[in-house]
Amino acid sequence: MTQKASRQRNSAKQGPETAKQTSIIPFETRYQAQKELLLAVLERQFQYGKWVLSSLLTVQAGSLLAISQAGSATARLYQACGPLLIYGVATTLVAGGLAYINFSFAANVYNDFLHDIRHGREPVRRRWKGLVTDLTLYLTPLVAIGSLALFIAAAARAVSVI
Repeated sequence: MTQKASRQRNSAKQGPETAKQTSIIPFETRYQAQKELLLAVLERQFQYGKWVLSSLLTVQAGSLLAISQAGSATARLYQACGPLLIYGVATTLVAGGLAYINFSFAANVYNDFLHDIRHGREPVRRRWKGLVTDLTLYLTPLVAIGSLALFIAAAARAVSVI
């Protein structure tokens, strides 16, 4: 057994009382601060994501509904804008899925931090969880911007048809 593996196994057995403290901030304070940060981040991320996705879905689906009520211009508008708006709805749903994945992985990373602190270890972000969190963090807004771009393109086509 390697020395590093032995150290990790031994440190896993230690509780916060017996672990060597590497920070000047007490474990209880660090744990409580990390827990409050977790709850605050989860709440804000959820509220913001819900607002963005509901706004995009409302705009895209509302436009499809408005086209269906356009009377004699309905066929022309559907032909010009319909596919873009449908792709916009699908893109918004993809952004929602990415946001959910990001939300889930971020919660899991913070939970791991709490677990590490509770067991007297310095919090370490796991590489693959961090990679997924970072990837979805930056990819989700890009997909949402793509959805908004599809809506703007559909609006431009609608103006040219009318």
